[in-house]
Amino acid sequence: DTAPRMIRNAISSAAEDRSANLIVYGLPESTDCTDQDGIKDLFAHLDEAPVVSKVERLGRSGEQVRPVRVVLRTREAARTVLGKSARLKDSNDYQSVYIAPDLTVEERVERRALVAKLKEKRELEPDKVWRIRRGSVVEGE
Repeated sequence: DTAPRMIRNAISSAAEDRSANLIVYGLPESTDCTDQDGIKDLFAHLDEAPVVSKVERLGRSGEQVRPVRVVLRTREAARTVLGKSARLKDSNDYQSVYIAPDLTVEERVERRALVAKLKEKRELEPDKVWRIRRGSVVEGE
C-alpha cells in the first residue's frame, strides 16, 4: 500500500520540479556566444527577463540542433514566457525556435494522444474550432 503511494508522490514531485522548466527547440548552437547568452537574447525578444537558474543542452552533439533545457526560478515566469512564445513565429531571427514546457515521459505520451485526437476532430469537423484545454479536446470560439 505504501509503495504505490510513494511512487505516485515521486511522479507528482517530478512534475512539480519541472513546472519552472522550459525546453527550447531550434536554438542554433554557436561558438560565438554561450547558450546562456542565446537564451537571454531570446527572452529579450519576448520582452521578458526572468531569473534563469540553469541552461543546458540535452542529448549528444551531432548533426541536429540539440534542445536546451532552461530552469527558471519560478513557475509563473515559465508560464509568462510560454504565453509569449507564439510571437516567435512572426520574428525573423527566431522563426524556427519553439518553446515548450518540460514534461515527464508520461505527460508527453498523454499530450501526443491529445494532439492526435485534436487532429482527428479537425479533420472530421473542419467548420468548427477545436482546442486542447485542461487535458481534453474542446470546441472553441
